[in-house]
Formats: sequence, C-alpha cells, structure tokens
Amino acid sequence: MKVLHGVSLELFAGEVVCIIGPNGAGKTTLLRTLSGLCRPTDGRIAFKGEQVEGTKPFQMARRGLGHCPEGRRVFQHLSIEENLIAGFLPGRGKSRAELFSEVYTLFPVLGERRTQSASRLSGGQQQMLAIGRALMGNPELLLLDEPSLGLAPLIIHQIFEIVIQLAERGVSIILVEQNVDLSFEIADFIYAFDHGRVHCSGPAEMLRGDERVRDMYLPRVA
Repeated sequence: MKVLHGVSLELFAGEVVCIIGPNGAGKTTLLRTLSGLCRPTDGRIAFKGEQVEGTKPFQMARRGLGHCPEGRRVFQHLSIEENLIAGFLPGRGKSRAELFSEVYTLFPVLGERRTQSASRLSGGQQQMLAIGRALMGNPELLLLDEPSLGLAPLIIHQIFEIVIQLAERGVSIILVEQNVDLSFEIADFIYAFDHGRVHCSGPAEMLRGDERVRDMYLPRVA
C-alpha cells in the first residue's frame, strides 16, 4: 500500500524542518524512507547532491545521516557508554573520544552515569541516550521521530534546546513532532502532512499566522 503521495521537501545546512500532522499521516514513513529503511516505489531522494533512493540504512549512516526513531529503542541490557559505542561510525571525521566528549557535554547526565545500564534511566534520559547514539555517527542530517513523546515538559524543553544547539553547529534536522506549539518555536520551515500528502508548507512564522494551519494544528494559538 502506498503511504506517501507526491511529497516534495528540501532542507539546507543548519536548518530545522518540522513535520506535523495527525497519526497515520505518513510522517514516520517519510523518515524511514529517507534513512533507507523503506524503499520508495518512485520519485527521487538527493542527499548532498547525490541520488540516494534505494540506498541501504548503513550506507546512509556512512554518508552522514543519523536517525533517532520513535520509541527510543536503546539497548536496555547495555551500559550507557556501550549504547553510544553502538552508534559510532569510524571514518566520519571525528574520533570516538571526540564524539563521547560532545555527547557528554550536551547530556551531562549520560557522562555521570556512563557505566550504568540503560534500563536504569528514566524515559527522558533514555531519549537523551537515543539522540546521543545517533550523534555518535557525526551526522550532517539528523532525523528525530517524536522525541517528546511521553516526556515531562521540563525534559521536552531540554531536548528542544539541544536541537537548537545542533542546528547552530550546522547539523540539519528533520523533526517529526506532535507538540506543534514547540515545533513552531524552533522550526525554520514547517511541512503539514495529511493522508500521506503535504497539506501545506512554508516558513514557520508565516504558517503560524495561516488560518488553515491554526484551525487544524494550532487550536491553542489565539
């Protein structure tokens, strides 16, 4: 069954693009297609100027794409440091020690507890670990699927602050998110999905004032 229909997106270095829309709109399928987990039946995907549709996930990771899937999916029986090692990719321009330092600077709690089992972390800390593991590949493009799901507001704001910091460093980010209000705060560009199609798109500030978007996705905005 075809899930996505005529979807067209573009993203520039250091830009945060947010994908919003109801459950079943095709948001997760989009990320899985970009990362190589789903093979497109038609259309083209270009990454850094090269056609990559049909490229396998491990090859996309080596090209500089990091994917943090919905549900965190950390290795519960492994330590925090072992989880991070699982995400490390040699030959991506930085040593493992450099990337450890960067991740532990972004998420100090992971450094403090690096020898502990991931199963002992809270939901928010496991989300930090999942993002940290993706960053161990030194990605140029990071896909984040529902990073705020099930987390306390304070943790959500911490994670979104990290997203902003990563973008300021030049990492491009595609964020699928149900927290629409926060998405509009950090995004440069918004794509609103519905039934596998782009319902509307544009700069975040412009769409925030769009009556169609406000009625469908921003009921709390005056």
